[in-house]
Amino acid sequence: MEADNIRAALKQANGKASGPGGAAELLHLRPTTLASRIKSLGLGDRRATDGQDGS
Repeated sequence: MEADNIRAALKQANGKASGPGGAAELLHLRPTTLASRIKSLGLGDRRATDGQDGS
């Protein structure tokens, strides 16, 4: 569920993770916390956050 929320926030923020209007702000997280969660959930690969399968 957390990974889905992060993906949705990144999509809503047009891929922007931090700064005004970024996913971290939308999720009420510090940008470093969001980056850590993205890494720990294996979402660092662009395909994992934008729904592309690389084909």
